[in-house]
Amino acid sequence: MNRSTLAWISWKLLNSKKTMFGGSAPLALFGLILGVASLVVSMAVMSGFESTLQQAMTDVSGHVQVVKRSRFPDDWRELEERIKKLEPKMITSTRFAFVEGIMAHNGQISGVLLEGLDKDRLNETLRLGSRVKEGSADLSAPSEQPLALIGSGLAKKMGLAIGDTFRVVLPIADASDPSNFKRKVGVFKLQGVLELGKYEWNERFIIIDLTAAQEVAAIGDRYTGLMLRFHDAQYAREAGYRLSQSLGSPYWVRDWRDSNENLFDAVAVERPAIFFVVSVIIFVAAFNISSTLFVNVVQRFKDIAILKTVGLSRKDVIKIFTIQGLILGGVGLAGGFILGLILCGLFNWAQGRLGLISGAVYRVDSIQVNVRLMDSLAICAATMLICFLATLAPARRGADLNPMEGLRNE
Repeated sequence: MNRSTLAWISWKLLNSKKTMFGGSAPLALFGLILGVASLVVSMAVMSGFESTLQQAMTDVSGHVQVVKRSRFPDDWRELEERIKKLEPKMITSTRFAFVEGIMAHNGQISGVLLEGLDKDRLNETLRLGSRVKEGSADLSAPSEQPLALIGSGLAKKMGLAIGDTFRVVLPIADASDPSNFKRKVGVFKLQGVLELGKYEWNERFIIIDLTAAQEVAAIGDRYTGLMLRFHDAQYAREAGYRLSQSLGSPYWVRDWRDSNENLFDAVAVERPAIFFVVSVIIFVAAFNISSTLFVNVVQRFKDIAILKTVGLSRKDVIKIFTIQGLILGGVGLAGGFILGLILCGLFNWAQGRLGLISGAVYRVDSIQVNVRLMDSLAICAATMLICFLATLAPARRGADLNPMEGLRNE
């Protein structure tokens, strides 16, 4: 018998008040929908955490950082040209310098990290414009005081608004006696408030022009290193490794993943574990589907007996009940994905208003859930496989029915 006829018979035997719309079938379907939805949401949150952290790293610190081990000044253009020869796919780079200090404003103080960046190349190398919460990311605008961009957490803690001025106090070592320090104060004007993507960055980061950072820190023309941007973040990891091998000991090369390697490794380990644990819900729902099909076999003894009497083979009966299980699995899978996507939308809505994510614990203040194609395919394959295995026992029970036994029971 052809497949379309078997599918039609399967639907007719399944689509009845006794089976599809009565008994345990609705509960089995509901359990399967919840299991699939839970799996969709959990995988989307894990993928979203990984992609959110990666996006924050590449937007704020570039794809690769080449850090100088020596504090002596040198011509950064020579270093950039050398890197370009080693990695022609590099798009652009910018110098950066880190300086630690203490911010003072309205009687409050906070430890901060000043990051000086070359304002002429800032927007080419980094993606700070997409992270502006208030104001602007333009450090080239005319101003009496040097302009600054700060993290949203720091702005809230210090009560700063766009256009306010604030002071940063830096300890400067005495050239003649390194054990003595003198105080130097830098005055900056707030140009923009950024959502930097990482909790500690939002709480500590102040981004200023490199020249202003060098002046306030009294480091002359020295800089910490170069931030590099490539066409692709994954390629940047390979390029960073090759640069590390080629540049040698005077330089320390790290890519966007290195500074948070433990978090990315944790996600890689936890993803399959969470997938397996949440899949237990689908296993339980599949057992309910199996019991529903067993009941359907008992209720359809007469129909099965008649079908076998008119020539339906044992293999065809197995196919009929297997198709029934796959139909239930497909309906549960579709309903689960719809419910899962709705829950993902609710999660995105709720985390911004209810503070579901603790930045102090998870390193990020919010997660943009990401439903990946590979995760979706894995969920579909696992669900349908589990439902298929759940149909084998009731299908064999129906196939083993003696036609005379089925007619006699009626």
